[in-house]
Parts: sequence; structure tokens; C-alpha cells
Amino acid sequence: MTDVNLVDVTFSKLGNVKLKLVKIDSQLEMLSAGYLLQRFDSGSKPNTIKKDAQSIQHLYRYCISSQIELHKHISSQTPLSMGFIESYSAYCSADINTGEQISSGHYEQRMRVSWSYIKWLWLFYQNRTKNSLDNLKAAKMQFTAMEEGFKLYLKSPYTSAKSSKEGLSPELRGKFFNIINPLLENELNPWKSEKIRWRNYALLLTMVLGGNRKGESLLLKLNHFSLSGRRKFFEILKSGDIEYPRSEAPSVKTLGREVELNEMMATIFEHYISHWRTQFKGANESMYMFLSNMDGKPLSVQTPNAILNELIKKHPEFAGKLSPHRLRNTFHDVLSDALNLMNIGESSLSKKLNKAPIQEYAGGWKRGSEMVNRYPKGSIQREVGQLHQIIQRKILEPTEYAEAKRKEEVAQSDAEFERWMNSQ
Repeated sequence: MTDVNLVDVTFSKLGNVKLKLVKIDSQLEMLSAGYLLQRFDSGSKPNTIKKDAQSIQHLYRYCISSQIELHKHISSQTPLSMGFIESYSAYCSADINTGEQISSGHYEQRMRVSWSYIKWLWLFYQNRTKNSLDNLKAAKMQFTAMEEGFKLYLKSPYTSAKSSKEGLSPELRGKFFNIINPLLENELNPWKSEKIRWRNYALLLTMVLGGNRKGESLLLKLNHFSLSGRRKFFEILKSGDIEYPRSEAPSVKTLGREVELNEMMATIFEHYISHWRTQFKGANESMYMFLSNMDGKPLSVQTPNAILNELIKKHPEFAGKLSPHRLRNTFHDVLSDALNLMNIGESSLSKKLNKAPIQEYAGGWKRGSEMVNRYPKGSIQREVGQLHQIIQRKILEPTEYAEAKRKEEVAQSDAEFERWMNSQ
């Protein structure tokens, strides 16, 4: 069976940039390589090239499985039929491994990139074929019909039936925090090196207790953390072009925001920065929070998944239930529970309206309604900050305190929270 894969190709004359290109069996697919290189030359980032290559890979897989000779069709200026487009649309709507329906955004990307590549192929062959004026006019009409077909399926309503993924259950959540505890005597922890344990612990806490996407966590720098003074937090910045010292840069999909930290969370990050991060090669030359043990550069976009895969390998009960995004889901599950508690007695509509602005700020999402847009950002940020501290204290601090001072601090914090809730 013919294999269609992606392969890394390093271009020394382009500053050693590494791009993902399509390989069919043992041969590089040269025309798609030319298209992707043209995209790179036009300013597309390596991460964008990778996503384009994945869509083109999907197109070739479909053509091969359907015994359709794509280049023969296009080189003869024979348009792809509506039957092809309809069938390919259905193929694009499913996950190749599970058969489950994919998200509408993923579907749209596959169809859009496939059409762009087919259009590029059509013009490539047309410019190399000696046709009469009448044949060129006929080819243009056929191209227009094919174009309208792709536009139709790009505009067609598409709804994903795929259920939303849930965060970790309370039982697995408790196990997860026990496993990632970085103390050397913790035999549940899958990582041997103590500095790796602390790096992974701090990284994973930004997702499960801060609600970060993995890309947001990878892009955190030392100057994004404020760990002294009365108010402690780290800041997630929304930026345009990202200069990241890896061939693939993390993607930023959410708005900027500040994540409040309680004393224990701030202490964890401060301890990691001052004691463990300094032991990584290149720590003095880099401002990034989380560094690779191999080369001292910031972590690659695949590393958070690889970290969790190591955990799953030792604790198979997490198989299929744990990923960087599931940790973000877990945070929002806990946040939603806390908001429901705050809004006990409210109607469903009132509860939804009260929760929306806080959830949207905490997630870095755009506000979705006129009602939500009326809420001031400062008020929302203060509410999110208080909830961050409640969630973090509940999970990280012990339930019993040996020192009277600690008991007094918790009682005072609870009293403040109760007064705050009563004021709402």
C-alpha cells in the first residue's frame, strides 16, 4: 500500500530552516514541495507550512485510496467533478485514525488548503501546455465550474457532532497531583531527574491551575512573572509574529490576560526559577521559563505532549484522558463549579450571564454577547483573581494545618471570600 507521510527537510541556504514536506513512499512529492516553498517565500511561518502540508497529505491519501490520478487529471486540464468534491468533503470531515467527526475549523482548513493547492497545480500545468485560444477558454470555463464546487462546500454549513472533551474526573485529578509532586521520594513520579521533575511540575501547573494552552505556557518568560509584593501573578501576552528559537513556534490563539497566584503557587514558581531552572544549560542566556535539558533552548511544541505520554505510560489509567488541552479543560471544570456555587439560587439564564464574562476572561476568549461586553475588564479580572486563589489553595494547601498561624490565615481568607460572595 502506498504511504503518504510528512518528512522534515532542512534548507541550508534558507538559514537552516526545517520545513515539513510531503513524501509518497520513498520519494519527495516535488510539486507539493514547490508549492510549500513558495508559501514559505511569501512569508508563511514553518508552523503554517506544516499545517498546509498536513492538508495536502490528506488530499493525496484520498486520491490514492480512491485510485484517482490527481496530476493526470490536472495536467490534462480536466476539472475534478462535483462527485469528487462531494466525496472528498466527506473524507475531510472525519478523523483519519478514529473516524470521528472533526471540528468545523479543521474541516475548513483541509478544504481551503486543498483547493489552494489544486488551483496552484492547475495554473502550473496550464502555463506549460501549448493550447489554442479556444482550448484555453474551454479550460477556463471548466476551472470556474470546479472552483464554484469547492466554494460551495467551503460555504456549506458544517456542524461538528464531536462531543466536547471533559477535564479529569475528581478521582483522576487527585491522582494527577499526587503523581506530579516533584519530591524525590515520590515513586509515582515518572521522571528521574529532580530538575526535570520541578520543571514539569511548574509547567503542568500553569495549565491545570492557570488554564493555559500549552503554547501560552511555552511562551512564558521570566519577566512575565510578578512573584513579589502584595499581588502575585503571571501575564500571558497576545502578540503577532513570534520569534521562537525552534523550527516550529507555539501558536497563540487566545487574548492576553493575567493569572493570579496565591502564596503557595508563587512560592513554587519562585523556587523553580531560583533553584532548578538555573541548572539547565543556557539558563543565563534565555528568558524563557521552561528550557530543554538537551540544548538549553525553550521546549518544543511537542514536549508537553511527550511529558504527559511518559506519565500515561507509567499510569495507564490516564490513557485517552490526559493531554495538555485536557488540563485546560480541567481548570475550566473547576472554575465552572466554583461559579455555580457562587450563583446558587439564580435562574439558568442569570447563571449563564453571570458566569460568561469571568469564563471568557479566564480562557482568553473574545466576549460573545452584548451583555458580556458591558462588564468592565477590571471587575472581571478581580473576580478571576479571587477564584484563581481559591482553586489553587483548595488543591495545593493541606487540609489540616499544624501551625496556628496557618489556620488563622485560612480562616481569614475564607471569611473574606464569604463576604465577597454575599456582596454579589
